[in-house]
Parts: sequence; structure tokens; C-alpha cells
Amino acid sequence: MTSTTMPPGGDNARPDHADLRRYQKVYQLDTRPDELHQAWQEAYAHALLLEADGDRVHAHCGGLNGRQLAEGARLLARHFALRLAEAPARSEEELNLKIAIYETVSFDHDEDRRSHIAIMVEMAMHYDALALGIMLSKRPVANGPGSGSKH
Repeated sequence: MTSTTMPPGGDNARPDHADLRRYQKVYQLDTRPDELHQAWQEAYAHALLLEADGDRVHAHCGGLNGRQLAEGARLLARHFALRLAEAPARSEEELNLKIAIYETVSFDHDEDRRSHIAIMVEMAMHYDALALGIMLSKRPVANGPGSGSKH
């Protein structure tokens, strides 16, 4: 495409003011790993609490019930987990934040059915560990009485 050729759809393909403001907000978000982890914890905890009272209707939120709002909270938690996972860890402390997310969601069977977030975070933490010169290994962990081990 030459500089004088319009993209398909004409000038509508260009970002408008609302798009630019949205990109500005995302760019200016503080993306410190500890803050992303905290935001993930909060959204994930809210999802669990909302799911526990799933039949409750929240009239002030468009009449959605707890399960529906919980799914929104899970989506936001995944967003924060992916944002944390995507940036290479610069320290063992940052790697530990990714490991904490992985350990939590890998044992959440409901999350396993909904997304591949545990796998994506796991891959990121293994690459980070390699780059930091850290050897990660899995040890058996009991999931509950008589349940065996997932890892």
C-alpha cells in the first residue's frame, strides 16, 4: 500500500480520539510486577466470593447474578496474570509472583475448564527461571485427602 492509498474502510480504520485516550491510559498504567500481582489477587478473590453467592442478583449491575459477575472478575484476573507473565522477570522476587499465580490457578479446576492461563503463566515462569539461572522442579503436592497429586 502506498502512502496515498486509503486502507480498506477509508479513514475509519484510523484511531479516533477515544481510541487514543484508551491507549494513553493503558500506556500510563503502572505495571510494576507487585502491583499487577496484587490486582490479580484482588480480582481472583472477588471471583471466588461472587461464585460462592452465585444466585444473588446485583440489581445495581444490570441485574447480573454472582456467577456472571464472577466470570467478569475471572476475566480481569486473567488479564492481570497475562500482563505479569508477558514481561520477563528481572529478579527472583518477580519470578516468585508468577509462580504464586501458577500454583493458585493450576489447582483451580474451574479455571482449568475456562482458560489456559495456568499453562501460559507456567511457560513464562520457566523461561524466566532459565534466564535468571534458576532451576525449577515440580514436587508432589497433595490436593486433599486421598486425592493424589496434580504435580
